Amino acid sequence: MIDIEDRIPSLKEKRRRRTNRNFLFLLVLFLLLLAVLLYFQSPLSKVREIRVEGAALQNEEEYIKASGIRTGDALWGFSSGEAEQSVTRLAGVEGAEVVREDFRDVVIRVDEFKTVALVQRESGFHPVLADGSVFGRASETPPPAPILAEFGEDEQMKKMVGELEKLPASITSLISELKYTGEGSITAFMTDGYEVRGVISGFADKMEYYPSIVSQLTEEGKGVIDLEAGVYFTSYEKIYGDGESQNDSGEENAGEGGPEEQEIEIP
Repeated sequence: MIDIEDRIPSLKEKRRRRTNRNFLFLLVLFLLLLAVLLYFQSPLSKVREIRVEGAALQNEEEYIKASGIRTGDALWGFSSGEAEQSVTRLAGVEGAEVVREDFRDVVIRVDEFKTVALVQRESGFHPVLADGSVFGRASETPPPAPILAEFGEDEQMKKMVGELEKLPASITSLISELKYTGEGSITAFMTDGYEVRGVISGFADKMEYYPSIVSQLTEEGKGVIDLEAGVYFTSYEKIYGDGESQNDSGEENAGEGGPEEQEIEIP
């Protein structure tokens, strides 16, 4: 008996093509699996370099150690999410991102809390961060930021940090030191030679007008700008008698009758 497929060449051709396609598919699959196996066995699948971006509070080695990733590790053998969580647990870190780059490198991008101010302790100047915490390690090269003095209460310091966060950098860069004088009051010693006295609550709102206030005092000499109730200016000579700010001692010598005050208008 003759097979019907022998009588119909087109059916034989279709079967042959189907067989060839199946063979080609298996061959390609085998080559892909072989390539993947060779890749994971080769140095191309290992971490070549780990870079850290955004590190200032901690050194790069500490961030790399916290991530748990090492050079030579399998590039796809770690979880980026877990590494990011481990880095974020470090003090001063607000967030982190771990990404694979250039086929063999790992980049750890760190988002640290902004340094808003500094406090001086026995070990040196410690950054006061935007979340109100004091970083445990003294800064070797303190960033340009106001120094907080006499802030014994953590709550008052956090309130002060909150006010500084509201100010533009152009204003905070003019503040050399902020001294807590009790009951919510502060004295700011400015880099341009003035003293500003006020209270923590609402300090940022009033200090936004500082450039405008100072521009009205060009012929008055240096002195104290009082922001506690309204805006008043008194020269150092009328307050201290020698024309000098009492940054160190904080003692006043008003003389008989007390110092005269000049009221300043703000926009």
